[in-house]
Amino acid sequence: MSNDNLAGIKNKISAQHEDDVKQLEVIFSDSPRLIVEAPAGYGKTTTMISRIAYLFASGKIPNPKRILGLTFSVNAALKVKREVAEKLPSLLGSQISPVAIGEKVTVTNYHGFCKGILKKYGYLVADALRKDINLFRAVGALKNSKGNITTEWKGIADNLTTDEQDRIYKIDETIGHGKLPEMSDIHAYNDIISRKLMPLEYITHNTVILLVLEMFARFTEVKKFYQSYYPLIVVDEFQDTNCIAWALLESVISDQTQLVFLGDPLQRIYGFIGALPDIMTTASEKYGMLMVALSKNYRFRNNSEMLKLDRNIRENAATCFLPTIQDDGIAKLPAFWGTTQQAEAEQVVTKVQELLSTDPGKIAILFRGRGKNAEIVELELSNKQVDYFYGMFTDEDPEYVDFHNRCQEMFIKRFGESKITNKKALTAFANSVEDAYASPRGKTADSLLHLLHALIDKVSVDYADLVPDDKYSLLLDIFENRQLKQAMEYVDSQVILSTVHGAKGLEWDYVFLADVERWLFPGYYTCNDCLNKFSPSSNCRCSLPNPLPTTFKDIVLDELSVFYVGVTRAKSQVYVSASAKRLDPDSNEKNSIISCLASITGLKLVRG
Repeated sequence: MSNDNLAGIKNKISAQHEDDVKQLEVIFSDSPRLIVEAPAGYGKTTTMISRIAYLFASGKIPNPKRILGLTFSVNAALKVKREVAEKLPSLLGSQISPVAIGEKVTVTNYHGFCKGILKKYGYLVADALRKDINLFRAVGALKNSKGNITTEWKGIADNLTTDEQDRIYKIDETIGHGKLPEMSDIHAYNDIISRKLMPLEYITHNTVILLVLEMFARFTEVKKFYQSYYPLIVVDEFQDTNCIAWALLESVISDQTQLVFLGDPLQRIYGFIGALPDIMTTASEKYGMLMVALSKNYRFRNNSEMLKLDRNIRENAATCFLPTIQDDGIAKLPAFWGTTQQAEAEQVVTKVQELLSTDPGKIAILFRGRGKNAEIVELELSNKQVDYFYGMFTDEDPEYVDFHNRCQEMFIKRFGESKITNKKALTAFANSVEDAYASPRGKTADSLLHLLHALIDKVSVDYADLVPDDKYSLLLDIFENRQLKQAMEYVDSQVILSTVHGAKGLEWDYVFLADVERWLFPGYYTCNDCLNKFSPSSNCRCSLPNPLPTTFKDIVLDELSVFYVGVTRAKSQVYVSASAKRLDPDSNEKNSIISCLASITGLKLVRG
């Protein structure tokens, strides 16, 4: 490309990014390895796409090489891929076509990337993988937190010896605690799955990645091929990387690989299932990456209070709750306070009704976790005849797990060979899943069926242009990884009930964070480790110990991350609510006060 054409593209990109200094630093950097702190609403996706466009235009992606983009779900991957396909041509003009983009950019999730490798070379490590890996049903952990065989393993586990069960459990536990198993243990794990599960057409989630790690260790020529094939690797939501995903990345990075990792340490809320702490710092130091922090929040650019709220929570996290915030920089946080849980619920629902009557936007009521207090809010919505969608399920709920397993089994059986997933066939599939459930159904099953139909409608319209394999992979990935909750963005209800963890990655116009009280948000285990757990308070508010014990810092920062994720689900406004009484798991009424999270420096609660 000529210097004039490149200059024209740079001017176009600069104008599109409103001369945002930090975004342009990422886009035009001469550093081949960048790690970008990119909070929600700071223009992460457009910055990433413009970086790719600039590398294309400046000839930094040699033919016939490809870009590898990795996310944590196929759904997220397809959204990124669609944006790349739509925006790159407009930035590069005649330099690239949508077809060429598809040939040059691979966007997938970690499991999708590994499945692609195993479809080609899986037979090297498991003879059973001469069969298409997408025809195997994926199962999760062998045992639950109590050490009992999980529902999805019932019947399957009977094919394993006690020693084999213990080996699988040990590896799953090791990975869940953020530690990479030794290669000898990985080989033993893969061998058990290959000999005992694959003949039954089952595979585990971890095996999909562990088989590739073993392949790269044993067949270095395969590893070198992928290192050469992808001269640029872009990773989104990097803060959620676990130990085996990190090992996979390390395997495909060569001395020449260009890197762009984007993430936000303050949105790392999956540490309890293995997300590595300080992974962004680890990666930066290991690969000599230039660290850049995006600095402008575009989502709240016209909302000064939400802008302050975002900034002040981040300041607390960065300074371990010792920020310097002037009086004029304090954020007003609308709040509802009830003398009882019922009074709190009534105030929240009244405000929801007010918003519904004046604004067509969508509303989410989010909780730290399920419990009796959430049920009171739900009942109040019903009593006030406010239509809502129930999304209060977790990944470990037996009913939630069973629904995904049933969908996965029926989906593979129906589409596994043909991959013909047109709207008529997908609608028939959703109806067959509904028919498989006896009536009357519980609210969880009803909600999941609602999500399934909403997902099918969305995929049939928005992703109608996908090739059959991509559409098949999208849906199979959702069922395998229990991600139907991500389809909450597609339901037609204006009001959504969900946990904060279930809402990650989704957005609504208005968000209510309910039960922001001591012992509830933060949760029981965090409060139980706090020196102030029984201390009296002024103004019905709890506060963090001062000074903050070293052993408590990481625990409470993790809870601040959950709070921040909840706040950043709002596009227009967030509200919090609390009450002087709460219900414990046994329905006993206990005294309660407003959580320390709503009382950190820089936040001022005002009447909602």
